Amino acid sequence: MRFSFSFVWLIALSTFAAIPRPQDAPQPLPPERSAEMFIVPSGLKIRLLASEPLIHEPSGICWDERGRVFVCELHGYNVEGQYDIDALNATGQLDLEVRRVQASTEAKKRAEADTYGSVKLLSDTNGDGQMDKAVVWADRLPPCYGIVAANGGLIVACAPHIVFLKDADGDNLPEIHEKLFTGFATGALERGINAPTVGPDGWIYLGKGWSTKSPITGPHLSLPVVLPDSDFRIRADGSAIEPVTGSARTIGTTFTSGGERFVTSTTSPGLFVTPIEWRYLQRNADAAAPRLDEAASDETQVYPLAPVHPWRIKREQHADYFAFYRKISLSDAAASGFFTSACSPLVYQHEALPGLHGHYLVCEPAASLIHRAQIIRDGTRLRLERVKGEETREFLVSRDSWFHPVSLTQTPDGAIAICDFYREIIEDYSAIPRHLQQQYGVINGHDRGRIWLLLPEDESRLRPMKQNLSEVDKKVLSLRAADADHFNTMPEIEAELLATSFDDQTPPQLALQAALSLGQSKSPSAFDALRRLAQTHGDLRWMDAAIASSVPKRERDLLLALAKEPGRSLPVMLNLAGVIAARSEMREIETCLKEKLITGKVREVLVLGLEESKPLPATPPAMTPTAPTGTQNATWEKQVPLVIAELKNKPTIEAGKTLFTSTCSACHRSHGIGVNVGPDLDAEFQRAPETILRDILFPSEAARPGFETMMVKTKRGELLLGISASDSPTSLTLRLPGGIERTVLRKHASISTLRNVSLMPAGLGDAMTPRQIADIIAFLRSR
Repeated sequence: MRFSFSFVWLIALSTFAAIPRPQDAPQPLPPERSAEMFIVPSGLKIRLLASEPLIHEPSGICWDERGRVFVCELHGYNVEGQYDIDALNATGQLDLEVRRVQASTEAKKRAEADTYGSVKLLSDTNGDGQMDKAVVWADRLPPCYGIVAANGGLIVACAPHIVFLKDADGDNLPEIHEKLFTGFATGALERGINAPTVGPDGWIYLGKGWSTKSPITGPHLSLPVVLPDSDFRIRADGSAIEPVTGSARTIGTTFTSGGERFVTSTTSPGLFVTPIEWRYLQRNADAAAPRLDEAASDETQVYPLAPVHPWRIKREQHADYFAFYRKISLSDAAASGFFTSACSPLVYQHEALPGLHGHYLVCEPAASLIHRAQIIRDGTRLRLERVKGEETREFLVSRDSWFHPVSLTQTPDGAIAICDFYREIIEDYSAIPRHLQQQYGVINGHDRGRIWLLLPEDESRLRPMKQNLSEVDKKVLSLRAADADHFNTMPEIEAELLATSFDDQTPPQLALQAALSLGQSKSPSAFDALRRLAQTHGDLRWMDAAIASSVPKRERDLLLALAKEPGRSLPVMLNLAGVIAARSEMREIETCLKEKLITGKVREVLVLGLEESKPLPATPPAMTPTAPTGTQNATWEKQVPLVIAELKNKPTIEAGKTLFTSTCSACHRSHGIGVNVGPDLDAEFQRAPETILRDILFPSEAARPGFETMMVKTKRGELLLGISASDSPTSLTLRLPGGIERTVLRKHASISTLRNVSLMPAGLGDAMTPRQIADIIAFLRSR
């Protein structure tokens, strides 16, 4: 086990800090005792596969084609916070101010040496079922967020890179160590590009991590690739990387047998990804895309059995801290009982574990449990519901509060491997009141880690098994595979598709895929097949978007054909009319309006498009926002001491409320006033007044991630400034001041991100007196 000198110093300082450690802190258990703390369904059991000192801080596991077991590790979690409070503890004073703060710049800098990733080959040399030997394949990588076997080696997600390791000569050591791709964004350790997962199509899918703005390069790419703010997929040989629909908010992605996909967010057990691949959405530049994922469950509560860590209870019982976090959500304020860290979803695709085939599992590490749901089909959409009998309990729980599952992997023989980030505190240090960080510490257990196997009681059920697909799943997957090259290599599948009679017996997921695949067909018969699909299945969720993506430049023909015999096609017709209207070609719109069959809401959409197609009256050219000059900044800098002086002179909260309402509420929300375009300001009372002051005077100084200013110049001559609410291959939805959302087509607009220029206007230091600014700060910090 390797530590840097600085990390050893950190541990020593933590041990002899001036602040005593509370007696109620939960203690670690040895693996054999921790194994006794699990409660699992009847017919299943838990067994240890590996533990410290062999491994520590495991973040992913995989088996290669030779049956070898590999684990990746992520080191340095919360270390910057520990450095920060160790320095504070040396003073002997508890920091009792109610706020949420990051570690100091110095602490973050010092933590860099202790922040890294490792990859190890594990083996069981004595055949007792537990790993007892580890060979380091790669050390001092960037932090690792997942690993998968592919192309005869391993692919490791470790932003800013994706690394390929391979044992070329069979000696159990990697001779090939290659950066397949590089250029991914990095940030706080809570996330990064993550969980490489082989999809049913053979591509490897990864979670997006932090938003990447720079081009991605690689030795096997012909050109650099700029990725949008979405998940992505790669070829195992490094020859391709491209965006995919949907975005993992935490870590992990999983597929159903039919290739439908789920990801997670912290507070939801699963998000269902819109089942329209990115490549389909790209086909029609005139069609705005639908939202690319949505919550698949209304479930927010969990039912843990592990004792709640005392820091959580003390934070909940602290009136000021509870009020602060309650403004965000009840799940943030409560000590326990809610999803707060959902990650690593897995749709189990084997028969070895009885009663589990096709079920959805997801980790909730903060509550020491694994949640289960059954997947319910609702037309083209999939929903998640608790399994009968688990309405108020969980699939797998531990009474050991140090158990923190962060990754689930189905093994080749049908077990489930659980990576346990075994430690006292799994939460990000900044969420913990600082005085409690000082007392409990935030890295206890950094030298531990375990991997458990969830097994059937009858281990004879464990065996490699070929996935048994339903006929519908086979057809859906074969259509996706065949249409990738426009059916050139599989023309028989195209012929079958064109001859299909779509009726009420056609499964909804097959009907949706048929609409998408018909757009890849070069046959003249494809248009008529799409017309029939619109008439019989046009009211299915996402069918309007699927058909619009399949008929670029032929929307008018299809609209007029459907007007003669609409069937169930009204949603499709409305969307086609919207596409025609958005294209803003007056002659095309007028031709449609001449048709007597175009009536009702469809006609209203076209009439609106006719008005929108007319150029705006000539106006002076709009000024492009720019960053303030050095002279302006120097002038506003002189305001800082004046405002600070006013802050000490009893500023007026009511006056600040009035000023906030008139000046700030179009883009910010605080105390129930305003709308969220920029960051929500309900939690400002936790921040130092000097920090808020700089945000007001110098809004472009440190724009928060996710709130970059987007500038859009439309074909009509409009200049729009806002924050991106949704991004797709063909359209961008902006959230404008006032909270209004506006969707624009990329082909009809010039879109750019304004670097270091905030949407919030500069110059408030000129427009307001120091007293007025102090009043606003007093209002924001009031509780």
